[in-house]
Amino acid sequence: MLVAISRAFDLDAIDRLLFLFPLAKDSLIISGDGVLQFSPLIAADLVEFREKANNKFQIVTYAVAITEKGKQLISAWKAGDRSRLTQAIGGPGLGLSKNVAKRGR
Repeated sequence: MLVAISRAFDLDAIDRLLFLFPLAKDSLIISGDGVLQFSPLIAADLVEFREKANNKFQIVTYAVAITEKGKQLISAWKAGDRSRLTQAIGGPGLGLSKNVAKRGR
């Protein structure tokens, strides 16, 4: 299971998903440079962000949360369910071919 998910994402990305998984939406508020740490996961539609506060562009903060697709991926990984993990990794929005997901089996 770890091989399958690590073929698609590096360990930092996986750690970030595991970190976000139990958090309630809007509970992690970060600055713009913090959002960049999640950019591969945002591009993969596993994490979402939105502007939370803007003090005339002096202090801008963003809320970061795991998406439903990200939750499905982590749930499948934790359960050890290869078919669900393959579906989550190879699904639309990740930009990965099914071959990448199959190689991870």
